[in-house]
Amino acid sequence: MSTTGSARLPTKTSGGAVGWLCAGLVIAALLALPFVGNSYLLTFGFAVLIAYILGQSWDWVAGEMGYVNLGHYIFYGFGAYAFSIALVSGWSMPVSLVFALAVTGLLALLLAVPLFRLHGDYFAFATLALLPLMEVLAYNLTPITKGADGIVLPVAQVLTPAYLSALAVCVIAFIATLRINQIRFGYALKSIRNDEQVAETVGVRIAPVKRLVLVISALFGAAAGALQAWQMSYIDPATVFGLNVSLVPIAMVLFAGSGLRFGPLVGVLLLASMQQWLLVNIQGYQATLYGLTILLIGRFMPGGFLRAKWVKQVPGLAALSREHHEYAGEAEGPSARSEILPLTRLRADCAQPLIELQGVRMQFGGNIAVNDVSLKINEGEIVGLIGPNGSGKTTLFNCISGVYKPSAGKVLFAGQDLAGFGRDGIARLGVGRTYQIPRPFGDLTVQENIAIPLMFGAQPMSPRDAMREARAFVDYAELSSRLTDRADALSVQEKKALEFARALATKPRLLLVDEVASGLTPVEVKRFVEHIRHMRDRYGITVIWVEHIFSALEQVVDRVIALEQGTLIADGPLAAVVKDERVLSTYLGASTLSRQGVLPC
Repeated sequence: MSTTGSARLPTKTSGGAVGWLCAGLVIAALLALPFVGNSYLLTFGFAVLIAYILGQSWDWVAGEMGYVNLGHYIFYGFGAYAFSIALVSGWSMPVSLVFALAVTGLLALLLAVPLFRLHGDYFAFATLALLPLMEVLAYNLTPITKGADGIVLPVAQVLTPAYLSALAVCVIAFIATLRINQIRFGYALKSIRNDEQVAETVGVRIAPVKRLVLVISALFGAAAGALQAWQMSYIDPATVFGLNVSLVPIAMVLFAGSGLRFGPLVGVLLLASMQQWLLVNIQGYQATLYGLTILLIGRFMPGGFLRAKWVKQVPGLAALSREHHEYAGEAEGPSARSEILPLTRLRADCAQPLIELQGVRMQFGGNIAVNDVSLKINEGEIVGLIGPNGSGKTTLFNCISGVYKPSAGKVLFAGQDLAGFGRDGIARLGVGRTYQIPRPFGDLTVQENIAIPLMFGAQPMSPRDAMREARAFVDYAELSSRLTDRADALSVQEKKALEFARALATKPRLLLVDEVASGLTPVEVKRFVEHIRHMRDRYGITVIWVEHIFSALEQVVDRVIALEQGTLIADGPLAAVVKDERVLSTYLGASTLSRQGVLPC
């Protein structure tokens, strides 16, 4: 098998040390600013730090997880109000800050429940609607917020301590970004960003991940609001909830590149400097030019200017444009190559059913996709599932893997009713699957795609160990030369191989294979058939294989199940099923089966 993929991984060099040295020098310069700069520079620096905290904390939800939270500024405003109310009540600054963080975190936890029932544009607009809602509440809850009069905080010279506090929060935010992208939590976010359903079917529990990242994001937003209120000594609803200011940090992140390690930092520095220069030098048109710049970036450099091709060719800027996985590769050491997959050899009891369906029915409105299907598949069997397009084969897979909850009936796995398990729980029980149309995590590497189910399986592994073990599955799928390539750069055939390897990485007892052989050459089909047989004979994995290529099925299956319009019409040995009159009548041109070797679609 090919081992060229190992050469594609970045090797650790002195670049990391240089990066940390530069970071240290920048922090030292920022620390010195209060003692050597004037109040104007210090105020500008403070504004930049606050913008970075807001932009970076927003990017954990949007850039890392893919949920565009246009209402992130409500946490800034809520934190500012909570801090101000506590401070004017006589509480000390540290206690007021802790209070602001606590109540804002609770708010985020409560909002997570309804918000994450929405996706895409619905989520974005729902979060955006929170801003005017909070502003109206702040205006009308006069006994608490003082309404339009705002809250006046105790006047004191706090610019320097506020600046240093903001700098500390910035450093923590950047370190948190580095840490998030090194741990399982970060990979969970990335899998959700790519495909939530697939993330669950490889073992990721997405609901706790969503709640946690929103709470973390809210805490940093609240810290920014509290520090801003402390420094300004005054807040009112318009300044902390107004749309005219709430979208600026988001624009700064999008300007440079959301989801990049240095995207928020570079975007904030550039746009904040540009905004300040426009305010001083171009009176009256600064907002227009500012907005035009952002529009041009969105039009000609989608994804942010750091992702533009010309940026990657400039030595100094190229390092800033690297994706997170390009940094992660530096930490991966050499792996021990092995022809044997790291799978447990299952002791299959051929007399015991591994999967049992009892009157399973799946109905979508008036359309019955699966109609009262009952069947048993014993451990160690390889079963072919056939039927014309629309017969319910993939829907049946979705019922088994938890993508759909059956409208009626039961799905039993090793005697356990799967009704009480989520998709991730079913994956950890031992159900792995592929999809008819490949659904890899497109912006992750081949190695990362396969490592994710290893991180979130029944025996979770650290990212480092999962990355190393993933290489065995990459080799098995003959994708070694594409190890560190993004999955969306693969051909269709390579994506199918990747999906098969990722399904194996869930370490399944039951493997659901959905038309992986379609579109492959005869040699590739033969190789895939050998893989299926190898999975059963060496590791005891039970396989259900949906396939239209009859000549492939006849080489390996123990029995065949046939569906027609969601109803089971045949179940038995291959030789008997192909002679069944109901099966023959299902397929046009059935008389050509033995000649062509393909079941017509």
